Amino acid sequence: MIEGFPKVRALCQSVRRPTITMLVGFGLIAPAGAFVMYGGEAAATNTKTVLETGVDEVVEAEEQARDAVVMAWRQSVLDRERVRVSGQYAVRFRIPLDLADDIHWAARKERIDPHLAYRLVRAESSFRARAISPVGALGLTQVMPATATWLFPDASQEDLLEPRFNLRVGFRYLRYLLDTYDDATLALLAYNRGPGRVDSLLSAGEDPANGYPELVLTGDRTKHAEFVAAKRAAAEAAEEQRRRAAS
Repeated sequence: MIEGFPKVRALCQSVRRPTITMLVGFGLIAPAGAFVMYGGEAAATNTKTVLETGVDEVVEAEEQARDAVVMAWRQSVLDRERVRVSGQYAVRFRIPLDLADDIHWAARKERIDPHLAYRLVRAESSFRARAISPVGALGLTQVMPATATWLFPDASQEDLLEPRFNLRVGFRYLRYLLDTYDDATLALLAYNRGPGRVDSLLSAGEDPANGYPELVLTGDRTKHAEFVAAKRAAAEAAEEQRRRAAS
């Protein structure tokens, strides 16, 4: 179960900062605590003393404590930097800071460039966490439930409306497509049109372009809007032709 899963998100958030504080405190008291622990055990059981236990165990405890302090310090530095950068993106895209931080966090977790991540969410849902498309795509990254259960078998539709989990699913799917196609344009086309459709068009020697990559990468909606309008017009013309043939 990932950290972004709805049922554990609140718990993870509630213990993150206290855990760092606890680790730092542990780093400060662990050496003394080791002596107290071993000494207390000897007094209670009349077996080993600290000296009998040996210096190696005490040194190991001190090293573990120092490692814990270093890890906590590094994580706090990373958290502060993430919040700082998220604040810049929040201003740039005019979204709440907590949403900007969630996007940045999920992008880093799934090895997606944060700038691409923000633009994908803007193109897919305009940063609306509970967006639902006419075909059933859900949430910030407009993930189809079938895609979500392929990546996370226990995922439910309600889970996909939880921001952090939705972002993890969408960005993990995008990471898979980027690794598969090794080309950002094709990966974005597959994200929008489906890899099966993109592959079939490529195999037939046709261009799968529909303006979606430009929409994500530059924010230019022109090509994608033209493609959608042309597709709608073609569908309406085909329907009209069927009606005439039937009458």
